[in-house]
Amino acid sequence: MKKLYSIISFLFAVTAFSFAQDGILLQFKQNEGDSLLHTSEVNEEAYLNDVLNNTTQFINRISTTVQKQNDDKSAQLYTTYMTTQNTLMNKTGNHLSWGEEEFVTTTRTINGKLTYSSDSFLPTVFSVPSFPDKPVRAGDTWTSEGKEVHDFRELFNMKNAISIPFTAKYKYIKDEIINGKTLQVIDVSYQFYQNNSQSNINKGEYYLKGAGVCKETIWWDNNLGNIDHYIEEFQIIFYAIDGTKFEFRGKAHGEVTEYKSVNNDDKLSEIQKAIQDLDNINITKGEKGLTISIENIQFEPDSDVLLESEKLKLMKIAEILKQYNNDLLITGHCAARGTQNARQKLSEQRAQSVASYLIELKVRDEKHIFTQGKGSREPVASNNTEEGRSRNRRVEITIMD
Repeated sequence: MKKLYSIISFLFAVTAFSFAQDGILLQFKQNEGDSLLHTSEVNEEAYLNDVLNNTTQFINRISTTVQKQNDDKSAQLYTTYMTTQNTLMNKTGNHLSWGEEEFVTTTRTINGKLTYSSDSFLPTVFSVPSFPDKPVRAGDTWTSEGKEVHDFRELFNMKNAISIPFTAKYKYIKDEIINGKTLQVIDVSYQFYQNNSQSNINKGEYYLKGAGVCKETIWWDNNLGNIDHYIEEFQIIFYAIDGTKFEFRGKAHGEVTEYKSVNNDDKLSEIQKAIQDLDNINITKGEKGLTISIENIQFEPDSDVLLESEKLKLMKIAEILKQYNNDLLITGHCAARGTQNARQKLSEQRAQSVASYLIELKVRDEKHIFTQGKGSREPVASNNTEEGRSRNRRVEITIMD
């Protein structure tokens, strides 16, 4: 028995050593129905002809669901990108804010290769990270092809996205245990360059060439089969056909965010009971989550400054919101008065005003609260009566799933 036990122990030790020597197979896990939520923050400086023009903070909420798994284990992904941008103009000191939402369908292999339709402007970086089809050990390196996709509709008056290929260099640095999870620390770097031939420039378009460099460290969770968190630095330069130089320098970090679903009848009834004493408020279930709608919300005339009465109402709502850790979406709506552009801008500003007050009340930090304005495009009542217009002047707070 002692001899047999010794042989078994020896075989176990050899097997364990063999696994350590063989390394780890890094792959995405993407079963049908799986969902993941990433949040990220990007802080960027923009230079115009080497002079600082503005600084911008982007807060991104990226929700991805596996719609279908293919026979080769690749998957069709449906991703929602929600972005809030806050820009400080260097010369004027003015703040520009906006929020937007986009939906993209892509296909990803278990190694991380992404494909997409040619008219898509997102994601900005494709196929990072990507992994070899064999196990790797700490210290191993590999390369993989990727591409950056840039939206030049405003900057260079271009209808289609610009796609710039690159070769990314990877190094598996080490394993690191964080909050009880064993994570693989992986460094990624790449450079890109593109020269847009004059013959390819369409009438009215201004883009000539671009170049950039990116360095990123990823903490990969192979049990989850996805990124746990990452940090990144980048520098990108673009030139217009008249020689104007646009440079963007920045840092970013992102993480997987965990939350519990609240989009059910029990939570709906629970919140309805909590708000029953508040006027002009109702709550509904929707695709994004539970939405608390504050109708006839009062601001100072033609402004985004909340009246004190509304702040008291929001303080009571804030106590309800603090019971959940889900991200929040604040949507502003206006009645059909004034120009379309004015209504759109005012709805965005009022959404931001409510979001800022909720941040001030410590309901969420700025990385977990998003804003958007809908102008007067989604009325809930007729704009032909004052009663209807007062209902349409509303702000919605969605506890997002």
